[in-house]
Amino acid sequence: MLARWPALGAYAERLGGTPLIEVPSSRGAARIFAKCEGDNPSGSVKDRVAFAMLYRMFLERKNTSNLRVVEYSDGSLAYALAFLCRELGIPLRLVLSSTSTERTRADLEAMGASLDIVDRALGFFAVIEHAHAVAASHPRLVFLSQHTNPANLWVHQVTTGWEIAHQLPAGIVPDAWVASIGTGGTLRGVADVLTQLSPELQIYAVSPDELPYGSGAAPNGLPKFAGSGGFGFGRKQPLIEPWERRLDGHFTVAYVDSLREIRDFAARTGLRLGTSAAANLMAARTVAERLGPAKTVVTVFPSYATADEWAIACGGGLRAV
Repeated sequence: MLARWPALGAYAERLGGTPLIEVPSSRGAARIFAKCEGDNPSGSVKDRVAFAMLYRMFLERKNTSNLRVVEYSDGSLAYALAFLCRELGIPLRLVLSSTSTERTRADLEAMGASLDIVDRALGFFAVIEHAHAVAASHPRLVFLSQHTNPANLWVHQVTTGWEIAHQLPAGIVPDAWVASIGTGGTLRGVADVLTQLSPELQIYAVSPDELPYGSGAAPNGLPKFAGSGGFGFGRKQPLIEPWERRLDGHFTVAYVDSLREIRDFAARTGLRLGTSAAANLMAARTVAERLGPAKTVVTVFPSYATADEWAIACGGGLRAV
């Protein structure tokens, strides 16, 4: 099938195989390894999801001419889809929150995407609802629906998880897996694989302090670390809700703290993490300290810092958050 879509095959060849690095841990704590997804083609873990959802779309349709796609995003998936849809020559309509920056919107439009912007005060669930409404009003559009698309989970089971399993040092098995919830695809898909290596694997979720996973509070437009906001009103991500009893813990991280970690980690290592990566690392450190030596914690860095994240973290923006 990839032969019919050379651009998709070329993208697949550049996808994944991202490095697994060991990051500094506290004295007496477990070792921490992080999967660096910023090395994917458009710069995030969402490259895997964009590829998988479009691949599934092609597989399920006999007629693949004149395809048009609609999807919602908070940023990283938008970039991945815009990047790949441009390569494939497929028109893309994206629904974003007004939290998206002018730089992000300009970049997406430069890649050919058309944009719908939803008021940030309504929360991210309103962005999803708007995308559903667009899809319902335009039956010819293919709605990818990342939170319910099985390709989102599948791609992390067959690529991300197995890459981590093969990249860990010989003789090392993971004792804990830590990841932000987001859609739940990475958290759950990688956990499915690592549990096969380590049946007693502990699994920890991370979500924003400003609106955590499953929160009964109303949606809000507060800044949050990238890609992982809750829905509000007690709503839960469909990939996680039936599986959440498998979690051993749930951390919340404030946006201002993730920004501070970006700055501090870059000063120590030279690596500029994105806010979601910073949040994951903060939670992973806590788990590592709890487990103690001779144990191993694995986490994921979904992306490196965007220009906007870096500017806010290091340019005085912390005071304005």
